[in-house]
Amino acid sequence: DHLYEQVEAQYRNLTENEIRTLVVDDKWMASIENAIGRQIERLIEGLVNRVTALEGRYAKPLPELECQVEDYRAKVGGHLKRMELSV
Repeated sequence: DHLYEQVEAQYRNLTENEIRTLVVDDKWMASIENAIGRQIERLIEGLVNRVTALEGRYAKPLPELECQVEDYRAKVGGHLKRMELSV
């Protein structure tokens, strides 16, 4: 009880600016800054994941892909010819 009374007495002596600093700056602002920091981290992680997915999807240039398609087309055509089916 004695500590509580001392704290209460000290609060009565605080100025409006000191109260504002305790409540707004020390408590609310720290909480808001932490929440914003967590949100930014989530957004950055999402962007990194998306860029990584896009990099994997578009890692090969179009001319290389077109060349691969032609190779597969020739292989399939050869298989169909050996099976006596025409394309």
